[in-house]
Amino acid sequence: MHLSLIGFMGSGKSTVGQAMATRLGRPFLDTDAEVERMLGMPIPQVFSELGEPAFREAEQDALSDALRPNEPIVLATGGGTPCADGAMEWMRRKSLVVALAPPLEVLLLRLESSLDTRPMLKGKTGQALAQHVQRMMLTRAACYGQADVTWTQGEWTDALLNDALAQVRWRLEGR
Repeated sequence: MHLSLIGFMGSGKSTVGQAMATRLGRPFLDTDAEVERMLGMPIPQVFSELGEPAFREAEQDALSDALRPNEPIVLATGGGTPCADGAMEWMRRKSLVVALAPPLEVLLLRLESSLDTRPMLKGKTGQALAQHVQRMMLTRAACYGQADVTWTQGEWTDALLNDALAQVRWRLEGR
């Protein structure tokens, strides 16, 4: 069974995903990287040249393709990926879905250091960024709440990663 990581941008999906893939001996795939590969340009350029609808369509194609094979992988999704129509049902059918939900202050610190690569946050800083992020998180809460498991760590150590994996490993092998 695949392991799919969901959560708001900056929640650590790619970092935790790579660490879990190494621990499980599985390939790691990131839907954002797949979208960039498919469209031949970085995501900010996709948003500016093709628009968000083209990005969302490519994102769903990447999700569908990633979870189709039987060889288990670890997948990190974009923040909005699981919230598209039918996406969470597909993910839950094909994988164990883990939501990453670090504390808001941790999330904001991470986002502030990477605003250039996040088109959905363009032009937002300080209090405006915090309000925008909180609003977006509210709109996605029901979607993220459908995950099989939620991990709330802000920072990950090797011990925390090992403990988190120990809690779900049986589900990855048993479904």
